[in-house]
Amino acid sequence: MPSNFPTQTLLAAATFAAILLAVHYGLDRTKGLDPTSTIRPITQFPTDRTSYVPVAKVPIPPVSPTLAIPDPNARGRSPKDAANSTLQSEFLIDDNGVLDHFYAALENLSTGPNKRDVRIVHYGDSPTTADLITGDARELLQQRFGNAGPGFILIAKPWAWYGHHGVDVSADGWKIDTAVGSMREANYGLGGAIFTGSVGATSTIHLSAHDSTAIEVEYLAEPNGGNLQVIADGTPAGTVQTAADTKQNAATSIPLPPGTKKVELRVSGSPVQLFGVAFSRDNLGLTYDSIGLNGASTTVMSRAFNPTTFAASLQHRNPDLVVINYGTNESGFPSYVEKLYEPELIRAIGRVRAALPNASILIMSPMDRGERSGDQISTMRAIPEIVTIQQRVAQQTGCGFFNTYQAMGGSGTMARWYDRHPAMVGADLIHPSPQGARIVAQLLTGQLLIGYERYMQNHQPPQNKPSTPVADAIPTQAATQTSIVKPTGVQ
Repeated sequence: MPSNFPTQTLLAAATFAAILLAVHYGLDRTKGLDPTSTIRPITQFPTDRTSYVPVAKVPIPPVSPTLAIPDPNARGRSPKDAANSTLQSEFLIDDNGVLDHFYAALENLSTGPNKRDVRIVHYGDSPTTADLITGDARELLQQRFGNAGPGFILIAKPWAWYGHHGVDVSADGWKIDTAVGSMREANYGLGGAIFTGSVGATSTIHLSAHDSTAIEVEYLAEPNGGNLQVIADGTPAGTVQTAADTKQNAATSIPLPPGTKKVELRVSGSPVQLFGVAFSRDNLGLTYDSIGLNGASTTVMSRAFNPTTFAASLQHRNPDLVVINYGTNESGFPSYVEKLYEPELIRAIGRVRAALPNASILIMSPMDRGERSGDQISTMRAIPEIVTIQQRVAQQTGCGFFNTYQAMGGSGTMARWYDRHPAMVGADLIHPSPQGARIVAQLLTGQLLIGYERYMQNHQPPQNKPSTPVADAIPTQAATQTSIVKPTGVQ
């Protein structure tokens, strides 16, 4: 992979286009690396978690509802000062309460009069493709705030290693287009991919937990659109009719029988175009959507997503927190990072902000990335530069910032992680092992919980409120078909 591009003024435009292509495509035109090809197999986690905690500047925060709360009567300090002095988020920067919307949603889930699910949508690159980091973060946060279901998933595998914890997907007969490598704006829905199925195309989704009570199909409604049959454990559950007078993103929710283990989707009548499905439960709680596009960079959000249809999909999903977690693929292009990365990040944030003006946005830095020089492994020089830019842009644009790079140990972390037994990163010095991913998830969720507890300390009235949400049952909804938005210029 080249590390520099021509910088002559007369070639600036051509250089920018070339860099965007290279960053989209990564090392391979096949849209990214296969993280499973270099990760050493790990069959189980050590029973003693301290045995695989990396060397870091501070201990990993506990991921537990029992975070230490300071004595509000501490001598010489107000309750708010006492809380803030103890509940420090060293690696999570939340200037001016920019994550308060997310924290308020968590509080409302516990004590609010109009309780509703809390939703997180996490956009990332190859580790997220396999639901590494995000899968563990989902599990940890749902343990605390309740499990509202596995959330949004793709209906086929754009990459062989696409995955989602607790869900197994297989499919046949679909043409798949993704936003990775695209140099023109197109409608990729929420998940960055569109699936065109001819008559007879099928998708089979196995659910490890047999507690989903509904499936929502997100699709492109269009003239002459076909039908999608939804079959639960061999029994028809409903039909999604995608025909419409005009093209528009739409969604249909269909109830699932109790205990459903397998859901089949089958195209009939005419071809259909789908974006993905979202599984939900009757229980109130939290969902954590993992939108991992292999080989992706920030330009996927800033250049490839059609801003109108992207906004429609985000508004329909209505997340309380959007995580933007790119930078690893950009780090191979230091000239691009130095000259062009910052405006692309600002552009991507602007699109999310325009769609969701009230939602919290968290910029999550890339992990460390190592490179070899002889027998030595060192941090790629562009990684700390990207982290610095992200932190500055987050502050300027009113976003939170999680410094994954520093939280996991800073410079040289990948060398230390690779030398551990078992290794916590693959031989490519990019992709974490399941153990490494678990640690990053612990760091992220631990810092978010510290921020939440601090928010609760600073916003609660004098009487104590319960801090652990209760998963209240809500009635199962009948099958409904709703238009997400009627955007213009839909492809």
